[in-house]
Amino acid sequence: MRIVIVGAGNAGTVVANELSKKLPSQHTITVIEPSDYHLYQPGIVDFVVGQEKVDAITKNVEFLLDRRINLVKDRVVKVVPEQKKVVTSKGKEIEYDYLILAPGVKNKSGPLPSWHTLDEALKLRDMVSNFSGKTIVVGYYGVIKCPAAPFEFAFLLKQKFPNARVILVNPVAQPPEIQKPMAMKLGERSNYLGIEVLRGVKIASVDTSNKVIVTEDGKRINYDLALVDSPIQASEEFSNLVDSSGLIPVDKKTLKVKGYDDVYAIGDITNIMIPPKTGALAHFEAIHVAESIYNDVMGYEKREFDGSAMCAVYGGYNNGFFVYMNYEKSKALGPSPIFHSAKRSFTSLYWLSLKGTINPLLDVMAKYFSGGPALTKSR
Repeated sequence: MRIVIVGAGNAGTVVANELSKKLPSQHTITVIEPSDYHLYQPGIVDFVVGQEKVDAITKNVEFLLDRRINLVKDRVVKVVPEQKKVVTSKGKEIEYDYLILAPGVKNKSGPLPSWHTLDEALKLRDMVSNFSGKTIVVGYYGVIKCPAAPFEFAFLLKQKFPNARVILVNPVAQPPEIQKPMAMKLGERSNYLGIEVLRGVKIASVDTSNKVIVTEDGKRINYDLALVDSPIQASEEFSNLVDSSGLIPVDKKTLKVKGYDDVYAIGDITNIMIPPKTGALAHFEAIHVAESIYNDVMGYEKREFDGSAMCAVYGGYNNGFFVYMNYEKSKALGPSPIFHSAKRSFTSLYWLSLKGTINPLLDVMAKYFSGGPALTKSR
């Protein structure tokens, strides 16, 4: 059995390592990844405000993958599901029995650095380090990865520059029902810290020369420092698989790419919007897909994914929140110093999570918050 995984980010690394542990050695697992290093993207927030170093949020890809996994240092430029193969930039044609797409996404280009690569993080850190003005604007437009990240930036920047006016431009007027517990907590915390949240305000343009943000309703917001994240989309290499969202449509209960029984997509590249795109969701998706393929190979019962995702979120001034969400329910706890400590500690625990070391703990927590017997349930 040939299993090919495109991407060695969070989702790709977890699913590869899980399959390596589960499947007998006669089954081959190949990961195709062009980068030499793996970036812990949630740690960019810490890095930008000066609380972490590069070494803490990056690790060598080979170090993170199980020894029996075949790592191909290359980039997939074409997926041909009808012929059960992928084509790489070096002209290799790699055939598969199961394909797992976990390449992540790219940000649409904008006038300011987005928030998800090391190069962008270095630019953002320089911007924050050189800030000496009075007004900071944090915002985003379109679909982004983690909707809590703008709040985290706002909270930590308010802590770092307590005398600055911090404005958060949020294009969502009313969050989806399932996200309301989190939105309420983050909104209350913003109000408590004196952060101005402009809900339902959409950014039309950013004039970096004059340091002005123009909204779709014509409002002009002057700034001295602006952190604005741009929308995400799948790379052009996967254009034959995306839908109108610019992302790959999947069955949310199986995570199979629609129209294909042997192709899965996990992580940011899927068209799943609720729960929102986070590393936590990618992790649990990866565990589910590894289990699904193992069950297929071994002839065991099929299972469904319930959408479980959970994470700690910074609340500023050594406080934090804990959020659990699945397809049907959500909970938000905090603020509390306990959840701040949990978020800080996960910078180290993250690397263990990629290898499955803390999966039993995550499983127990997900069962507790979901109120169900397991992360997945029988069909």
